[in-house]
Amino acid sequence: MVAGVGSTTQIQLDLARMGQQLSEIQNQLGSGARASDLKGFGGQAGALLSTQSLKAAADAKSSLIAQLQSRFDVQGAALQQVADSSRSLAQSIRTAISANDGRGISTDLQLDFNSIVSALNQTWNGQPLFAGERQGAPPVQVDSLQQLVSASPMSQIFNEAQREQTIDLGAGAPIVLAQKASEMSQGLFDAMKRLQLMINGAGGAIGQPISQADQDTLNAIAAQLDAQASSFDTQSGRAGQIQAQLTTQSTQLQAQSDLMTKEIGDLRDADPAKLSVQLNLLMTQYQASAKVFADLSKLTLLNYL
Repeated sequence: MVAGVGSTTQIQLDLARMGQQLSEIQNQLGSGARASDLKGFGGQAGALLSTQSLKAAADAKSSLIAQLQSRFDVQGAALQQVADSSRSLAQSIRTAISANDGRGISTDLQLDFNSIVSALNQTWNGQPLFAGERQGAPPVQVDSLQQLVSASPMSQIFNEAQREQTIDLGAGAPIVLAQKASEMSQGLFDAMKRLQLMINGAGGAIGQPISQADQDTLNAIAAQLDAQASSFDTQSGRAGQIQAQLTTQSTQLQAQSDLMTKEIGDLRDADPAKLSVQLNLLMTQYQASAKVFADLSKLTLLNYL
């Protein structure tokens, strides 16, 4: 009789254990996760946390790069606008020389000056692109040609930080996001100031015919404008190169994130097929043990009676 009681006690313990296991398997099948908290992952909890942290860092960096790519879209367009306006003004001057009629130069100068100032004061997310680390104020402080002519020294037309704006993406030296407006456009504003002074000296319009001396001066200004346009082409191309580098980094980060997503899934997610096999096997064992327990309980009761 003592042996029978001992056997039923052991079977009861086995049934309780298997019942707990069945409950855990059913919970995993229902939730799709191996555990409801970190404690349930046991020794794999540290690996899971580490991988989740690495994925979060990769995703955050990828998001930052996406924002930077948007910035460089705007920045490249602004730089190209300056280049195009400089080249347009140079072409207007040469057309006037060819026609021996300079009366339209002042109008073209005003239009291209406005376009250049607007581009150099371009913003992204509300902040100027070409003011260096300084935020909240445009880098070019003149909004008319007469203000440009009156500026002395020329540095007065700029309002910038001492340092260029940079960002560290953790891939070597920090990236300079853009040169400051003064670094890029000093020569361009010098050329436009020189042209406006020439117009002022002619009484507001160069007129017709254009003297040989004035033609020589205008050709020199046009050459200076072309050189400035080429310089801004280079800056626009640099923005494109940085964008290409960022695209490469973004692709690499996405691949890393995808890999870590898989690793997290391997650590965290339940395997339905494997669990189904375990569930069926455990149910068979549970039912068999329950039958043995019932049979032993009857025998023990009969012996007692």
